[in-house]
Amino acid sequence: MRRSISKPFVLLVTIVSFGSVGLINAIVKDFTLFALFYLPLILAAIYFDVRGGALVPLGAAVILLFVSEASFAQIGIEILVMFAVGLALGQMSKRHKEVHERLMHLSMVDKLTGLHNYGYFIDRIEEERERADRFGSKLSLIMLDIDFFKSFNDKFGHAKGNELLKKVTRIINEQVRVVDIVARYGGEEFAIILPNTSGEAAEVAERIRRTVEKEDFEGKKMTISVGVATYPTDAPNDLELIDRADQALGFAKKQGRNRVSVYSKDLTDSARSN
Repeated sequence: MRRSISKPFVLLVTIVSFGSVGLINAIVKDFTLFALFYLPLILAAIYFDVRGGALVPLGAAVILLFVSEASFAQIGIEILVMFAVGLALGQMSKRHKEVHERLMHLSMVDKLTGLHNYGYFIDRIEEERERADRFGSKLSLIMLDIDFFKSFNDKFGHAKGNELLKKVTRIINEQVRVVDIVARYGGEEFAIILPNTSGEAAEVAERIRRTVEKEDFEGKKMTISVGVATYPTDAPNDLELIDRADQALGFAKKQGRNRVSVYSKDLTDSARSN
């Protein structure tokens, strides 16, 4: 994932540049050097929005009142100009960030269910695996698929199929923790990342399965098949973790559907022999 420049670093650069300009003005006492304050002003306004655009002119005013030999009228006019520029840049920066965040959010969300999409899921499972490595914790993944979804779609139509996907989404969200990441993996398949979790993941999966089984969908009972795997117990990396959970899901389907299958080496050996 692309890393952006951190705000603490920009803050440090802004403070250093502001201090340097202030020191130059204090030593030289040349009012024309006042224009150098626009360097930290632009930085502050872009990265810290309106607050940054207001604070730099304020600091410049304090420095100039003490060190500059210019008149109060000159200083006042320049500070007002700085304020205007800083506030305008800050407001533009704020709006740009809001639009960018909105677009980023839309690019990571599945429009139908409101869940995160596949791309976001891939990024987050890598992040969570790295976090698990740092803290020596475990990371579980649940992959679930709605059984006979195509038949439901063919019988009731795509609109009702979409409602089914939304209902399953609601059930999943009700059964997971705030820290868990739920994504629509594709079609009628969902993925749930469970940080700092191992054996409990199977319990979560079973709760979801039972709840879906009890729900009424157009007068019809629907079921799900679920696969569960845990890092690093079952897989050496995040991509293998996805593969292991998917294998467990496939095993659950082969065993008759409407069940939770937890990955194990015996499961893989059984699949190979078949």
